[in-house]
Amino acid sequence: MTITKFVNNPLIKEFNGLKRFFRKYETDVSKERILDFKHFTSMINSSGDKVAFDLLGSVNFGQAERYSDADVIIYLDCDEPGITECGAESCEKYKLYKKLLMNTLVYEYANNTYKVEFVDCINLRQLERDIIDTKTDSFTIVKFAFYRSICRGINRSVLRYYENLLMNNEELCDAIETALEDCFRGLTKTSQHSYSFRKYMERLEHNKGFKVPESVAQKVKSYLWK
Repeated sequence: MTITKFVNNPLIKEFNGLKRFFRKYETDVSKERILDFKHFTSMINSSGDKVAFDLLGSVNFGQAERYSDADVIIYLDCDEPGITECGAESCEKYKLYKKLLMNTLVYEYANNTYKVEFVDCINLRQLERDIIDTKTDSFTIVKFAFYRSICRGINRSVLRYYENLLMNNEELCDAIETALEDCFRGLTKTSQHSYSFRKYMERLEHNKGFKVPESVAQKVKSYLWK
């Protein structure tokens, strides 16, 4: 999902256009991983708490294979004292859900075990406060806007409230757009990002038996050389 305010940002639009191409040829493994995470969030919701995810990497592009890691952003109401950024190792709720995810979802619900890589954790209480306070220097807001612009959300009903809260604050959206673009530019310059695109194209050629159109290959090259 792209937050409406940023949908026509050239960098975001270009990235999501490429992502849509790869998702047209989504693997069964990608679909299974998504169902795994939906199962997990449903289990947490039934307990009265809330958790949501954004999926990055190969699952986001629909190109996951059996040996692929699942790269995730986790959203939760952290239980640390005060309203602060989620301290991954000091937040007991984060550690609990990480353990549950690894032991319950991956080893019991999943058809095949796989590694889950926790890339980031966002404290929804802090996110809400920073948006309401129009905190233009909040890195938490920038990260949320970045992830929501490019990733694949799980349990969107939880995230939608914060998306709408941000979209309704035009001053804040205008203030963070430059920082959001800086995140994209930083991403495109990493060797890992370039490698991922090459890997996805190779998987299409190997698994689907066709060559990625030259027009798409050129778009990937142009995107990576921004």
